[in-house]
Amino acid sequence: MTLNTQREGKETLRRRASTPIPSSHQQGPREGEPPSDPRHPPLGQSASYHPGDKSIHSRAHWSSDSEESESSASECLYRVVLLGDHAVGKSSLANIFAGIQEKDAHKHLGEDTYERTLTVDGEETTLIVMDTWETEKQEDDEKWVQDYCMQVGNAYVIVYSITDRSSFESASELRIQLRRIRQAENIPIILVGNKSDLVRCREVAVEEGRACAVVFDCKFIETSASLHHNVHELFEGVVRQIRLRRDSKETNERRRSFYRRKESFTKKARRFLDRLVAKNNKKMALKVRSKSCHDLAVL
Repeated sequence: MTLNTQREGKETLRRRASTPIPSSHQQGPREGEPPSDPRHPPLGQSASYHPGDKSIHSRAHWSSDSEESESSASECLYRVVLLGDHAVGKSSLANIFAGIQEKDAHKHLGEDTYERTLTVDGEETTLIVMDTWETEKQEDDEKWVQDYCMQVGNAYVIVYSITDRSSFESASELRIQLRRIRQAENIPIILVGNKSDLVRCREVAVEEGRACAVVFDCKFIETSASLHHNVHELFEGVVRQIRLRRDSKETNERRRSFYRRKESFTKKARRFLDRLVAKNNKKMALKVRSKSCHDLAVL
């Protein structure tokens, strides 16, 4: 996996900082009516990209050691909303996504929306990561902003700290809220246990995170923003989860074969044995499902 920040003409990284809430939502969205913002297009549409536009290919690219695909010309833009309690590491994850070094983070205070093009499995997809969920910064009469966040995402990353059990419980509540608000939509949701490097301070076990993901039917991964552990894998996994829900079975199978060619022999053998055992044992099937909840390349 490589992070390529070289761009033609040394163009600066496109970043959407502190994207203002549209005036049509200043009084909050109407009940039962999802917010509409021309700058934030619906799933699968882009407000800034048009077929044949060469400029988009000069942005920073986050590559997963994949070759270029003919479908890159039909690139789409999707919004990924970060949810979670204060101080669980949402901004750190967003900064890594945006390519902001820790020593330069103070220069970007107030920026909360970032756009980047990722090359995953040979195809390009542009993500807008929104770090706009912060309850402590909002007054009671501005709580509608959180409702807005709950409705505009094409994918959601719910973050908790493994060193703070209350943040884990809040993450479970957020998953319930999403299920209630977006229950008719098949949107990707990934539960993220951040700060995995703080082993001695751990309050939430890995098994608890996986079990929660199985119960709430979402994906799970542990990350360490300070060590950049699994952060690239997280956002590439978001792209894969969006594609699995958006595209045809044949297209996804082609991508899956591309992805599996890079897997180790041991991982392939384990996957085969798990599938074989699960086919003949319902109890083992649930266990296998629990094990697969952290595989962001499958539904």
